[in-house]
Amino acid sequence: MGDAMDNANHKNDKTAATLDEAMLLSGFGIYNIIHMLMSGLILMGMIMHCLVLGYVIPAAQCDLELTTQQKGWLSALPFTAIILTSYFWGWLADTKGRRTAMLGSMFLAVIISAISSFAPNLTSFAVLQFVSAIFMTGPSAVVYTFLGEFHNLRHRDKMVTLGSAFIGIGTIVLPCLSWLILPQNFSFYLEFLDIYYRPWRLLVVACTIPFALATIFLFFAPESPKFLYSSGRHEECLEVLRIIYAANNFKPKDSFIVKSLIAENQVTNSNKGRGITGVLSSMKEQTLPIFKPPLLPWICLTCFVQFGVFSATNGFYIWFPTILNALGSQESVNMKICDVIELTRNKAAADALNNTTIICDDTIYTSTFERSIYVGLVFFSMYLIVAVLVDFVGKKFILVVTLTITGICAISANLVYDQQIAVVLFAIFQMSGACVGLTNAVAVQLFPTKYRGMAVCLAMLSGRTGSMVGSYLIGLFLDINCGAGFYLFGGLLVVNGLTCLTLPNMKKEKVPETIATAPKDTQEP
Repeated sequence: MGDAMDNANHKNDKTAATLDEAMLLSGFGIYNIIHMLMSGLILMGMIMHCLVLGYVIPAAQCDLELTTQQKGWLSALPFTAIILTSYFWGWLADTKGRRTAMLGSMFLAVIISAISSFAPNLTSFAVLQFVSAIFMTGPSAVVYTFLGEFHNLRHRDKMVTLGSAFIGIGTIVLPCLSWLILPQNFSFYLEFLDIYYRPWRLLVVACTIPFALATIFLFFAPESPKFLYSSGRHEECLEVLRIIYAANNFKPKDSFIVKSLIAENQVTNSNKGRGITGVLSSMKEQTLPIFKPPLLPWICLTCFVQFGVFSATNGFYIWFPTILNALGSQESVNMKICDVIELTRNKAAADALNNTTIICDDTIYTSTFERSIYVGLVFFSMYLIVAVLVDFVGKKFILVVTLTITGICAISANLVYDQQIAVVLFAIFQMSGACVGLTNAVAVQLFPTKYRGMAVCLAMLSGRTGSMVGSYLIGLFLDINCGAGFYLFGGLLVVNGLTCLTLPNMKKEKVPETIATAPKDTQEP
């Protein structure tokens, strides 16, 4: 009887609301779009930071005297750093705040990455890239949670998908930047470092620009209202909602109808204990419930899907410029991808056997940049398609269909003899990367706020592990059995797609009843 009266009072009192209700009443407009663009810029900077080595390594192989083995572990280095530190960043995001975990780490990632462009040798370059990747890890996973928690129930899935589309934009901008910079012939000698500052070093710096801009924008952004709410900081949360309302509706903050937030039981304890013992205890508290029912099946599924998607997309993309460069160096177009790669390898082996003088060649062919841009455009288009369809067919259907089809295309890419068709199939294969943001959107809905940041970070940790494993194995397969890489990771994507059939139907959350009866002037524009 008492609960019924409380519900009736809540329905009649529009000044008190839950967070989801208050976010719906704050509207949707310019603030949400700007926040999505800022988060997208972070994701764009993140993917460019991870994948730039795919273009740097072929261009720097003479300056750094890289062997094939060194190229393999160097390309996997950023993902290794992410694997080692993702857990810490997930804990920090859930206990200290999303913005806190991201801001300082982004600034340091930009600075250290720029410094790495002056590295005089392979060891110093690898160390600086590794340290930079450690700080880049902070925003790489937290940003998905930060992005989703600023949008209401009606628009959350679409905005997370649109923000994730900047990953696709990054895969277009990266080859464009590389095409603009790498063919240049400048070489400035820096005596104090005993190096020649060549185009590949400038490319490393250029790829930090999106991260640098996003860091400036994030400095002026507030903390996630969902985190503030779950931490019991209701007044701070309400102030953020007032700012969103004022920007979206072009009205004074004081006119926001919600004056207080209804407390829920979920409160994050961010100050339990002190020192290393307190940190470890807090990490344990944030993690163990995720690996117990009812959350255990979902963390296993999201980690498995992210592992498969990252290993297939990032793992292959790191080597994609090398593969395309091999295709560009051969005149015949009626050869399978792996036949061309094996021909190039056998020629190099024959030269070495015959004691032929081998001149280091760091030329990157124009066709490599052109085809990379085409793949990026296809990749980006998939994000837009997903953003349009997600509200109509749901996340589960898109995951199952996309992962299955792209996996089949990966297997087929090495079975055709026409290079143009092979590149098209490879481009479709890379579209599986659009499932990263979608899987994180699923995680945001599956896990409660208290564990959401940690769950997404663990899933992304699994994904980065996939990137490291994928980049290493693909480099190995290119040397011993090229086709196995296409078949293995294509098959893994198909299995990922079938696994997603076990997901619950990810329908859009029901809009609270109180919203339907809200005054007309507080409805979303």
